This record gives sequence, structure tokens and C-alpha cells, in this order.
Amino acid sequence: KFLKLQEAGEENPALRRQLEHVVTEPYRQPYLTRFLIVVLKRLYRHTLIDADHIVQDDRNPLVFLCNHGEINGPIVCNFMMPVPIRTWTISMMMYDRKEVAEYVYENTFSKITAIPVFMRKWIANIVAWLSVCVMNQLEAIPVYKDSPMKLRETIRISIEAMEAGDNLLIFPETQEENVKYNLKGIGKISPGFLMLAEAYWKKTGKKMRIMPMYADQRKRTLTFGHILQYEPENGFRQEQERIVADTERQILKMAGIPAEEDRA
Repeated sequence: KFLKLQEAGEENPALRRQLEHVVTEPYRQPYLTRFLIVVLKRLYRHTLIDADHIVQDDRNPLVFLCNHGEINGPIVCNFMMPVPIRTWTISMMMYDRKEVAEYVYENTFSKITAIPVFMRKWIANIVAWLSVCVMNQLEAIPVYKDSPMKLRETIRISIEAMEAGDNLLIFPETQEENVKYNLKGIGKISPGFLMLAEAYWKKTGKKMRIMPMYADQRKRTLTFGHILQYEPENGFRQEQERIVADTERQILKMAGIPAEEDRA
């Protein structure tokens, strides 16, 4: 991609920095991740629906929004996406293995009473080791949810990735309350991700393109919606409401659930 830009007499500083990082920094080949992809693709074999809705643009990549569905969404999306992506990942899942193990145990395995306590902690430690290795090999983008100042770093890294032509994957459901539309694993959409759209517009003058998705664990499908575009001239608050509503409507439709106004 970089060489083609050079041949055309163009420059992409963000892409150049990515290449320099790979060349000059110690870089581990993602053998573990490749192995997991082979294994998980067999275990999580999913059918892609409406993947032709994806319209790639190296100059203005896509930001995919998917339901989390507990652990199903992240696994399926990272290993089944038909295009390259970089995923927004909560920072405490990426660096300190002890911290990751505690987080995974408290939020997931401590609630699985069918497994003995010592086994739950042992499994949490294995998951923590895998998480740190894989997330870094996949070049995930850390999200610092508990620090507004550090969240600026998430936005900065995301914009630089998009300038280099990287698609992003975000799971925008709120974690403040365990609200579900129904048993199909869809949570309430938090509007926070749209801070990226506004910052991206101010930095590059480009309108962020957004594609809702739905990962269905029971049907084993990954469905792609229709591209939305952030329109800054409408005002941040209005666009925030419009895009969140459209995203929820599309995900619900892909899940086969009538939107609230349709039910009314």
C-alpha cells in the first residue's frame, strides 16, 4: 500500500510510522494468534451474511460496531472478519497478566458456580496469559475507560490507525448496567464512541464511516448492516442521537427484533 502511494507521488505519514515500527522495533511473529485462529475458526465456524455491504476505502476506512454478546462477539469478529481490523480493547486486558486474571475472574469465572473455585482461578490465569499475548499481537487499541485523560490516548491512536488505512472494531454497549433488549445478547448502545468521529473530522476533515454488525451465537452468523456516515455540520449532539438510534435499529433488525417504534 505504501509503495503504491509512493509510485503515485503521495505520502501517508501514519502508514510510514507503522512500517518504521515493524522494521526498527523488536517484533514477535504472531504464531500463537495464528494457531488460535485455526482452532477457533473450527470451533466458532460462522456464516457471513451481507459481507458485500462492506465498501473498503484506504483513504477513509470503516469503523465496525458490533454487539458484545458476552465473549462471543470479540472472538467471532477478531477471527472471522473478511477485512483487516484493529479492535478497541479495555486496557486492563492487554498488559499486566495478574491484573487481567483478577479482572477476568471477578467479571466472569467467579460467577460460574459449576466449576470448582481453584479451577476457576486457574482458568482465569490461562485466559489472562492468552489475552495479553493475543491482544498485543493483534495490535489492539487500548481503551482507558476509567481515565478521561488517558481516553485521549485511545482517540489519538485510533485516528493515527485510520489515517494509515486501518479499519476499527468497537463494541459500543454500555457496561454501566446490564440492560438487555432480550436473550439475543444485545445491550444498550453507549454514545461515547462518537467522540472519535468528531475528533477524526477535526483532525483530518474526513467524515467517519460506520457499519453496524450483529454476531448471533445461536445461529452462528455474522451479519453486516449498512454504512452510516457522521455528518458534523448537523451538530455533535444531533448526530450522536441519530447514529446511536440507527445503529440500534440496524442491529435489532439483523437480530430479527422489531425496533421500539415498530413495536409501538
